[in-house]
Amino acid sequence: MQYRLWDDAAQLYAKDAKAIFGEETVTGRAAIRAHLTARLGDAATGPAEGALSVELAMTPVVRMAPDGNHAKGRWHVVTIWGRRGGSAEWAGGIMENEYVRQNGVWRIATLHYFPQFAGPYDRGWTNVTEDLGIVPYHYTPEQAGTPIPRGNASAAKRRSAVPDKATLARRISALNAEDDVRNLQNAYGYYVDRKMWDDVADLFENDASVEIAGVGAWDGPASIRRGLERDGPPGLREGEVNDRLQLNMIVTISPGGNEARARGLEFGMLGKNGADAYWTVATFENRYVRREGKWRIAAMRIFPQMRTDYFQGWSRSWLPEPQVGPAFAPDRTSPALGPSDIPAFHYRHPVTAAPIAYPAGSRSVANPAEGRAAAPQADALAIDPRRDLARAVSYDAVENISGALGNWIDDFQWTDMADLFTADGVRLSPAAGYYIGPERIGAMQEARYGPLRRPRGSVPMHLRVQPVIHSNADGTSARLRTRLLQFNSNHSRPGSMTAGLYEDSARIEDGTWRFSEVLIRHLWRSPGYAEGWARVPSDFGRRAAPPPDKLLRDFPPDFPLKEDGYATFPSVSPICFHYANPVSGRLPASPMSRCPEKAL
Repeated sequence: MQYRLWDDAAQLYAKDAKAIFGEETVTGRAAIRAHLTARLGDAATGPAEGALSVELAMTPVVRMAPDGNHAKGRWHVVTIWGRRGGSAEWAGGIMENEYVRQNGVWRIATLHYFPQFAGPYDRGWTNVTEDLGIVPYHYTPEQAGTPIPRGNASAAKRRSAVPDKATLARRISALNAEDDVRNLQNAYGYYVDRKMWDDVADLFENDASVEIAGVGAWDGPASIRRGLERDGPPGLREGEVNDRLQLNMIVTISPGGNEARARGLEFGMLGKNGADAYWTVATFENRYVRREGKWRIAAMRIFPQMRTDYFQGWSRSWLPEPQVGPAFAPDRTSPALGPSDIPAFHYRHPVTAAPIAYPAGSRSVANPAEGRAAAPQADALAIDPRRDLARAVSYDAVENISGALGNWIDDFQWTDMADLFTADGVRLSPAAGYYIGPERIGAMQEARYGPLRRPRGSVPMHLRVQPVIHSNADGTSARLRTRLLQFNSNHSRPGSMTAGLYEDSARIEDGTWRFSEVLIRHLWRSPGYAEGWARVPSDFGRRAAPPPDKLLRDFPPDFPLKEDGYATFPSVSPICFHYANPVSGRLPASPMSRCPEKAL
């Protein structure tokens, strides 16, 4: 959809698929294709100068059916589209989809989109109705934590189809490799956010390169490290926002198991309070290698698509990439992406298995070239299949309960939200303290935020994105970092945004993955749509989130927060990491052991 390849998008659906967009239902690939093009206001195929059609698909909660051939998935979707000199639009909602595997290939069987907010860029997004209903869930708290159902009645029938040990081992190894690469790329994003340039440079292979189309290329770690400072010296300064979300990522592991590719989208919110603010969109196509048991970035190629002034939007402002000063000059040039150019897809179409078809008049731009071949993979049979499969399942289960937590917070479903916690689970209530156990956690949420009110005129889109998930060796417990990207929407006034970080823990309890700890730190809040993150009063953070005096008085925490440690925006709040640098082992300046929110 980002490059308006409508035929390829339609081929993702089953032949008799159904798509429901609000009150409209269409059936079959041709009708779905026609709806997609009409929805985004331009039926032309392929990219065009100044045209934007970006869909961010986030917070998946996906569960397999017992037969192994059907699945259901819930997603938050935010769409931004329009054209320079024309219109610029926002839309957001929830998808509850059904999937089917036919002849060994997964397809979309039913797409059901529930719109929640929309609006022109000039005015901002508002709710699509005065009373937003709750989108039905396809899962319970227990089901969210068990992405593959227990007690599979069809397992015996399918046992004869289980592959041989070597094939099974390679597939399990590839699952874990995919998660490791995803963690590496998402960790890169968090380091870039805070301008932790030494940690960013550590992630690259010795002969790596970073190329930004239209800006230039830097070769080797020393040059890459030098080039990073084109965005400023190390460390985030007061009032700066440098959020570069890593989204829509597709990871492909090579047959040998020690090389990988990833394609994704970087969605940027940049600028400085009291000065400028920008939205950015870029595609990345990266190559990775595994050496000495660690994945590293071997080549990164970034294709900027849009940079716009926050206060004008993409119908009026389409800015070039910033110029690079002589001190940070690239080692070589890199041509800009032309209006009809498409960064080449490293993978074939996931349904048809055919190469991606580039429309007439569009030119595909090559991916990072193959570099030094990675060393052959160790004997795949050396893995422990049960242990390593449990580790792969843990990644999906933890991402599932992460998305489910945000969904139930949005809908004020406090009992279901609380049931995502272990019996001794801990939830930090900001500026208040720690509540322990599902009953206390659910009661705290209702005491602080109240029950769901009808009509529901406002909703926080509590999106937990960009996960970094580390499981223990046997896949029974995990640590999770995720970003809070919150689109606040209201029926009577334009929306606003909130940004933050979660550092959580999870483990298996009674056969189901649940949270053992959820810790939140807010980083910045926008006063409203008109202000964004560049017109924030110095005291707004405290005014927006005053101490919860009523909660502390009427429903005190099990353990008060001894020291909140927060520096409210535009001051820069320190952040903590549950992990060291995945390549160098460099410890962050604020590991979890020294975090105020970890005082319990």
